[in-house]
Amino acid sequence: MTDIYTVPCNGCTRCCHGDAIRLLPEDDSSSYKTVPHDRMIGHLMLAHKENGECFYLGESGCTIQDSKPLMCKEMDCRTIANAFTFTEARQMAKRGLLPIEIWRRGKELLRSAN
Repeated sequence: MTDIYTVPCNGCTRCCHGDAIRLLPEDDSSSYKTVPHDRMIGHLMLAHKENGECFYLGESGCTIQDSKPLMCKEMDCRTIANAFTFTEARQMAKRGLLPIEIWRRGKELLRSAN
């Protein structure tokens, strides 16, 4: 039986592109390359490469898999897909709050589980 809390990413890195991973108080911000959060004043987020990818995304996936921030550990695109309709997700994408590809991937995974 599969653990429902384990996301079957299977190499997918859509949440590592154009993200805004905010560091939480539980995260040691000195352990990461960070920048000021672009939408939450006073907060830090993981830095990005010029192409919009997470600074820690390498050719084979996350380069800090074992020590990634809490928001990365808890990220589940299926939860996002369940929480928002397509219209809501599209509106969030237009405002730069959610890459629509993350919502679509969550829907794909939910459909494949049924």
